[in-house]
Amino acid sequence: MDSPVTSTAELAGDGGADAPAAPVFLDVQALLERSQPRQYPRLFWYVLGVMLLAVMLSTYLGQQGRGMQIFVELMSGLVMIGLMVGMAAVTYVMAGRQRAEVKQLEAVEELVQLRRWPQAAVALEGLLSAPTRTPHARVQALIYLTSVLARYHRFEEAIAVQNYLLENVRMDAGTEYAIRLGRAMAMLREDHLVDADRAFGVLRRMAAAGGDAEASAADGSGGRGPGRESAGLALLEIYRDVKTGHPAEAVEIFEQRLAALRDQLGHRVADAYALAAKAYDLLGRDGEARAAYEKATLLSPADELRRRYPEIQSLATKYRAAEAPAA
Repeated sequence: MDSPVTSTAELAGDGGADAPAAPVFLDVQALLERSQPRQYPRLFWYVLGVMLLAVMLSTYLGQQGRGMQIFVELMSGLVMIGLMVGMAAVTYVMAGRQRAEVKQLEAVEELVQLRRWPQAAVALEGLLSAPTRTPHARVQALIYLTSVLARYHRFEEAIAVQNYLLENVRMDAGTEYAIRLGRAMAMLREDHLVDADRAFGVLRRMAAAGGDAEASAADGSGGRGPGRESAGLALLEIYRDVKTGHPAEAVEIFEQRLAALRDQLGHRVADAYALAAKAYDLLGRDGEARAAYEKATLLSPADELRRRYPEIQSLATKYRAAEAPAA
């Protein structure tokens, strides 16, 4: 299954101290229950039942005389034609509804990528408020839901959806890795540090086994083979150390893995630079903090970085953000 999440920062949510007010909808438990695909009896058994009934009736009526036999043969032909036409019509309608659902998912994906969070929330509410056509569509929609919930600081609910997916859905290694990254970040945002530490252990084992190779698209890393460092995991470790007051460890990870962060995260390496600036600042290394903050704000707007990581709020009053280049 393709992973729809575009970056570790999106898994974490872009919210911060000035995040928009959360929607009054998106009841997670209700959406999980309502979105379960219906277990329709297979059409094959309906058709088989009708055919058996037709055979028994034709056998019985055929014994009533020559005139009845002609009638039975005529009706049998009409029944068969009706069955074929009915099956074709049902298949056409079901395929159309499934195509419409795919288009809905594509629209939600676009809204999430464009960070049009209110519209994405409304679209997901509508999509998950009724049974989905396929289990795959439901899983995709639930993954998008975790990004929207995180954006609105509803981290506990995001964790609940992520736990549901990990416990109940068989996924490819890349998608599982991306979901675990998002869950670990949500745990950090909610100060579930013990749970986050356990989650980090699982992520390290997956990375060591090469299980995160397909997650490169999810954390913005681009193509890479198994065995290479995970930039998404490195970013989480830096954030953990900044959040828990271990700036020296955060700086060490940043400096050791900067090449991988640049290579895999692209412009989202701004997140790493912003967190590194905070770590340098805590260590009293103002010159390095200033340089890191300038690089971070050159790649991403300062207000966006502050929304993602409330811990860096103090940097705005101490260091100048890079000025946007002239159009």
